[in-house]
Amino acid sequence: MDTPRLHIKIASRFREIFGYRGDIKLYYAPGRITISGEHIDYSGGKTITAAIDRGVYIVARKRNDNKINLYSQTFKTKKNFLLDNIKKETGDEWALYAKGVALVLKESGYNITGMDMFIHTEIPFHASLASSTALSLCLTNAFLGENNYKDIAWQDLATMSYKGETKFSSQKTSITDHATMIISKKNKLNVFDLSSMEYEHIDFDIKDCSIALVNSNKKRMSSDNEYNSRKRECESAFKKIIEHGFKIKNLASIKSKDIPSFESFLTSKELRRVKYVVEECERVSSSFKAIKKSSVKDLSSILLKTHKDLSTLYEVSILEVDVLVEEAMKIEGVIGARMAGNGFGGGVLMFFKNSEVENIVEELYLKYKESTKHDADIYIIKPSNGAVIFEID
Repeated sequence: MDTPRLHIKIASRFREIFGYRGDIKLYYAPGRITISGEHIDYSGGKTITAAIDRGVYIVARKRNDNKINLYSQTFKTKKNFLLDNIKKETGDEWALYAKGVALVLKESGYNITGMDMFIHTEIPFHASLASSTALSLCLTNAFLGENNYKDIAWQDLATMSYKGETKFSSQKTSITDHATMIISKKNKLNVFDLSSMEYEHIDFDIKDCSIALVNSNKKRMSSDNEYNSRKRECESAFKKIIEHGFKIKNLASIKSKDIPSFESFLTSKELRRVKYVVEECERVSSSFKAIKKSSVKDLSSILLKTHKDLSTLYEVSILEVDVLVEEAMKIEGVIGARMAGNGFGGGVLMFFKNSEVENIVEELYLKYKESTKHDADIYIIKPSNGAVIFEID
């Protein structure tokens, strides 16, 4: 098989920056989307996720010292640090993730040596496609691969990548994202249970339709603190429910009929969070059935219900994202849409008819621009394979 042109281009840029001597490898980790089950994995709920056909590439070469040299094609900047002196410093920026991953691997007992790394990303930032997670997983694979560590259990790989991403960065993510980027298969979705770290693949066949991620270009400003707040609110509600004698495994195990029983002791905010978790868990089950029978119409109807509850019950949407969903649903050919990711900015997941793509892209851009003064970037995406390593000649 011929080496893809992009791989050749990236490898050439590496050699221009770091020199031509020594063997190199190309590491790749994809972005991800959540089809159903947003914000419920940490409450015990199952999620339906997929890797996408955009990702992060790293060309890497082992060094004979303890120096890590990094170059980002996106930012056109170099960063470096020493493995025996890893600490967070002013000006680290995106290099925080490399430092975090390297330190976590060292703390986990892996003997990591110096490396040269060239980073190229196809994932837009702040678009709810988990760009920092993809970078962290790609870095984890590169550090391990160049130091000849093989056959690591995917659960351990996901855990180390997650810890590396969050070691120094305030960006709060879920280990579900890391797992998705490892276990995914082309044209399939993952039904994933964070509580047990178990999953199954299901076929995803949506004839005559496509998926898009629409970036609101409204940068998330407070999602880290708010993400933690949502987790704390769910944990507080769970603790109170247990203290009042209800025997539940987690919030996801609650049934809708039981929610009125909690009204006397949960705060109104806690009650809204519980209601969202319970109803979203039910929607995951409905989504699974819709996917099994290839009903895009049913699945898209579920997306709209999820968006409404993410906005009103979980309160993680914002005006610009709500406008994107509202305007999208007015356009002929759009079947369903909802907020994607952690919220407070970012992107919108959208299902649409292939025959209407040009009209949808143009009309949605113009309507959103008129309403918010922001540009909307639209990325058509497909469920794809997880992380992989490529040999480079």
